[in-house]
Amino acid sequence: MAKKEEPLMDGPKRMNRELALMLEDKQNLQFRNLWVEPNNIYKWSGLLMPEAPPYDKGAYKMEIDFPLDYPFKPPRIHINTKMYHLNVNERGQICVPILEIEHWIPTTRIDQVLQVLLATINDPQPENAWHMEMAGEYRNDPVRFFKVADAWVQKYSERRPTEEELAKFARKRKKAMSKD
Repeated sequence: MAKKEEPLMDGPKRMNRELALMLEDKQNLQFRNLWVEPNNIYKWSGLLMPEAPPYDKGAYKMEIDFPLDYPFKPPRIHINTKMYHLNVNERGQICVPILEIEHWIPTTRIDQVLQVLLATINDPQPENAWHMEMAGEYRNDPVRFFKVADAWVQKYSERRPTEEELAKFARKRKKAMSKD
């Protein structure tokens, strides 16, 4: 049976629905510790845990800021952990076409955006690079690129939480969300 397309709905209602679906999803192990700012459904945060080397050795804090006219405009995503990646600039902005206003489709869900983001981090996309010089290094001297990227992971990335720490965070989030 084909999955029925969900109709567009107003931003906060839709964000709450998408949030509930993401919190139920136990399969997504690359995006963890999803948190919504108290009393502000428009600001989410989480922890990216890519699966491809060298980024798989660390974790990366990120924020999702939804515009007031979401889903008709794309969210803004920032990675707050320093990362040597050709698709992420020094301010943590990510270059992925799905988030560009001219490519945004209002039926796109945030979990789909995160899948594209993680796919890009796991497999850098030189054609969408913020840093053309870094894209050239990635293409022409991948050994050097990955050596530098690995050094940045060691120096700047967050420690990956254990399953126990992730479970503790989930309990804390559930308790906090039940108060709202």
